[in-house]
Amino acid sequence: MSAWTKVKHAVISRFVKIRPLMLPGMKFVELNYYVGRIPVLKRLHPWVRSERNSSSYLPIKISVDQTLGQPENEVMPPQILHDLIDLANTHVIMECCLCRNTQQCENHAIDIGCLFMGPSANDIPEKIGRRVTKEQAHAHVEKAMENGLVPMAGKVRVDNFLFLTPERHQLLSVCFCCHCCCMMGYYRHAGAQMDQMMVPIEGAVVEVTDACKGCGTCIETCIFKAITIENGRAVHSDACRVCGRCVRYCPNNAVTLRLTQKDYLEKVKKRILEYVDL
Repeated sequence: MSAWTKVKHAVISRFVKIRPLMLPGMKFVELNYYVGRIPVLKRLHPWVRSERNSSSYLPIKISVDQTLGQPENEVMPPQILHDLIDLANTHVIMECCLCRNTQQCENHAIDIGCLFMGPSANDIPEKIGRRVTKEQAHAHVEKAMENGLVPMAGKVRVDNFLFLTPERHQLLSVCFCCHCCCMMGYYRHAGAQMDQMMVPIEGAVVEVTDACKGCGTCIETCIFKAITIENGRAVHSDACRVCGRCVRYCPNNAVTLRLTQKDYLEKVKKRILEYVDL
């Protein structure tokens, strides 16, 4: 390990363990996403450039449109993540979720950290992340979902900045998002750029049924501020990323997710692998 790498790892490890530093640090990250609304700057800032960012939520369960002729009633989009784990040779799990740890989350386990894959994952300091086997990575995903966390996978350029890692298109980020703390919600500030960076899985749609009572519970779980109550019923705007949190938390089971493309799994994997060389 070079002297520069040792210094870099020491700085990063120290910074992420000091909560008074992390809080303003997250605000700094949030402010940077507003650049996506500025015509000239959005073409320059790497955090909002479409050729350097593409990720998707992988909702835990989603129904298959029966007109597609598939026998399954429901499928599990996180299978995409398991397939990517099998493809990668390097897997690193963060010792804790930096977002939940910084904001002292009371809703989900703080010790379930992000999973990083690809050669650049080796640049994450050992004091805050540990190298694991494929089997351990698979188990970590299952543990996160059992805790009610929704996986989000793809190329997230800001992670190169956070870990002082050169951009080589070799870092695949997997965030296990909670609705109360996750910084992925900052994408909502980027305006139209969000559609190119945080892409709903191909063919996924969200629907609100007549069982909706307009209680507003779903609004509290949407980090993209994509839900409003209109005429006593929840309405999802184009900002919805089809993460499925509203489905899980709706007390009336009034929200459903549906797949309209049979080959969605291969399409999502193909898109992600166009951004990241595992």
